[in-house]
Amino acid sequence: MYENVGLISDWDTLRLVLAIDRHGGVAGAARFMGVTHATVSRRLARAEGNAGLTFFERLPAGLRLTEAGKAVLAHADRIESEVNALERHLFSRETGLSGPLRVTIPPLMMTNAVSLDIAQFAKDHPAVQLEFVGDNNLLNLHRREADVAIRVTHKPPETLWGRKIADQHSGFYAQRQWLASNPLGQGDLSGDFPLISFTSWKAPVPKLLDRLCPNIRVIARCDDMVTAMQMVRAGFGITRMPRVLGDALEGVTRVTALPWEPYFPIWLLTHPDLRKAPRVEAFRRYITAGFAKRRDHYRAPETGTV
Repeated sequence: MYENVGLISDWDTLRLVLAIDRHGGVAGAARFMGVTHATVSRRLARAEGNAGLTFFERLPAGLRLTEAGKAVLAHADRIESEVNALERHLFSRETGLSGPLRVTIPPLMMTNAVSLDIAQFAKDHPAVQLEFVGDNNLLNLHRREADVAIRVTHKPPETLWGRKIADQHSGFYAQRQWLASNPLGQGDLSGDFPLISFTSWKAPVPKLLDRLCPNIRVIARCDDMVTAMQMVRAGFGITRMPRVLGDALEGVTRVTALPWEPYFPIWLLTHPDLRKAPRVEAFRRYITAGFAKRRDHYRAPETGTV
C-alpha cells in the first residue's frame, strides 16, 4: 500500500531544525536535547533524506540554512507556539503526581542542602521523573525547555509566574591564611591588596571598595563564580560572593572589615499555565519550605552591617 508521509513527516523534524538553528549547530543542539552529536547528525540526515531536501549547507565554518531550511524554520516557529500551548494545557490538567518534571537550576545553587530537599521530594514522589538542566541562563519556559526554574535575579521575566524564595547578601572573602597575614585581616583598609573582579560588574572596582579601599588593585577579572572561588582559595586575592557560597568554601573566610551588601534574591519560576499543575505545585512546596528553613544561610546575620 502506498503511504504518503509528506516532505516533513513529523513534528520532530521541525523541532530538530529549530534546535540546530537556535543553539548554533549540531553540537549545541545535541547538548540542548541531551543526546550525542552523532545522534543529531543522523536524525538530520534521515530527515533530509525523507524530504528529498537539504535544510543546511555543510560549510567549513559550520551549518548554514538553505532556502528550504529557512522555509521550514519559519513555519516551525509558528507551529511551535501552538504545540507548546497544547503541551502546557495537557500538563496542567494532569491530576496525578507522576510523569516527567524538567527543572533548571544554576549548578552553584545545587548545594548539599538543596540536593537533600530534592532527594526527599523524589523519595516521597517516586513516580515523578525529575530531569535537571544545570544552566545559569533562564531557559525559555514558554517553549517547555523547562517546567520549573530556580534563578538568582533581581527582576524575573514578567511573563512568568514565580515567588521569591530567599533574600541574599554577599560579602568579600579571602583565603583564611592569606587574610591572617595581611593588614586587611586586622581591619586596615588602606593597604595595597588584590581584587578578583568580574567582567559582569559595572566597573572593575565596586563603588564600596573604591570608597573604602583607596589602594585596592584588580589582579584578575573573571566571567564566572567558580573560577573566582578557586582563585580565592588559592590565596590569589579577595572577591565578593553570596554568603551561602562563601561561608561553605573550605579554607576561606569573610573579610569582616568590609560590610555585607544586598545580593540577587532567589526565585522559583514557572509558566503561568503550569503554576497549578500537581507536579509543579508539589515541587514548589518542597523547595520553598527548604529555603525558608535555611534563610539564615543566605542573609547577613542580624548583627551584621549591611
